[in-house]
Amino acid sequence: MTLASFSHLRFRGIRSLGRGKKVRAARVHRATPRVSVFAVMAFAALVAGTSWVPIRGQTTTSKPASSASQRPYYPRYEDIGRQAGLTAETVIGGVERKKYFLETVGGGVALLDYDNDGWLDIFLVNGSRLEGFATGREPTNHLYRNNLNGTFTDVAKTAGLARSGWGQGVCVGDYNNDGRQDLFVTYYGKNVLYRNNGDGTFSDVTMAAGVMQPSDHFNAGCTFLDYDRDGFLDLFVANSVAYEDAARVPPNCNYKGVKVNCGPLGLRGSKNFLYRNRGDGTFEDVSEKSGIRNTGTYYSWTPCAFDYDDDGWPDIYVTNDSTPSYLYHNQRDGTFAEVGLSAGVAYTLDGFAQGSMGVTVGDYDGDGHLDLFRTNFVDDTPTLFKNLGGGFFQDTTFPAGIGVNTRFLVSRPI
Repeated sequence: MTLASFSHLRFRGIRSLGRGKKVRAARVHRATPRVSVFAVMAFAALVAGTSWVPIRGQTTTSKPASSASQRPYYPRYEDIGRQAGLTAETVIGGVERKKYFLETVGGGVALLDYDNDGWLDIFLVNGSRLEGFATGREPTNHLYRNNLNGTFTDVAKTAGLARSGWGQGVCVGDYNNDGRQDLFVTYYGKNVLYRNNGDGTFSDVTMAAGVMQPSDHFNAGCTFLDYDRDGFLDLFVANSVAYEDAARVPPNCNYKGVKVNCGPLGLRGSKNFLYRNRGDGTFEDVSEKSGIRNTGTYYSWTPCAFDYDDDGWPDIYVTNDSTPSYLYHNQRDGTFAEVGLSAGVAYTLDGFAQGSMGVTVGDYDGDGHLDLFRTNFVDDTPTLFKNLGGGFFQDTTFPAGIGVNTRFLVSRPI
């Protein structure tokens, strides 16, 4: 685990920007580093909410920009993970060889202020290995409490969060409206909901809250959202490859001279879950009646809740691996309609379904509409979808300068 320090940044907590402004945690896929954008997104949301109003009777004289202000700005980051105390090993399958699809994914992370001291703490999701571990030596999740001096202390055991298993993703939200941030952790197997007790500890309330799955699933990313606007956070959980297939098909593809598994295509997919918060500390599985499952069986990874059509109701975008991504439009009656293809965010501009991994939203062009930025598997460009308004998007990856080759090319003389 590494931690990047930027300038004189201290781990000062960022308070909630309102129920619709919370930024959820990202997850890592295929052991590929994923950058957490919690602080950046929060800052962008604050800036986007401001406006400049000229004062009558005053005049200003514009000054030519200095040469210094015209220079490109390049941030400099330094890995200070070890100095900060983030030293625990993250385990995701085998070290020398990863035989099955399951061994290539996992390692979610969340930034949260679990003890309400105003400083961000870190929760890390851990995985496992197919051969297992000796009793007492299993890798567990980690909760790093912020020491307020640039260092962290792992308090997972005392907090009740030191669970082992094939962990995948994590999302943060106050599901019972008690003012404390709770945790939902997804697993290859069964998920876990942790209630924040307010005394530095958490309780596993999965069964009591009604989110215990009756069978095992390959759960991936998750997000809290209030889709019915009743004031209580509901829960969306993405599912990837069919549980049985994730550790069944051996590697039989060649990638740059290395024998690897072939990715999800050819394996059975899954459907996603939506849980409605009843407001009494329990949830109801509304995956079927809400329309969330009126889709194909694809390989979903990262969900992101946002209001793409500015109707005041949260919608859900879900990245799918090697298959068209989903956009669930909130019908404002407790149901959703999947409109990814018609909205222009299922495929790229040239009609390809990418190996989509992560996603974030933001108004990059300042037109008042939230746009989508999606990361994809190695050797592919990320994808930028510009929100045109009216419920439609356009793939502007290349016009915006995102689809560029950032690798050195070596050519031989002819």
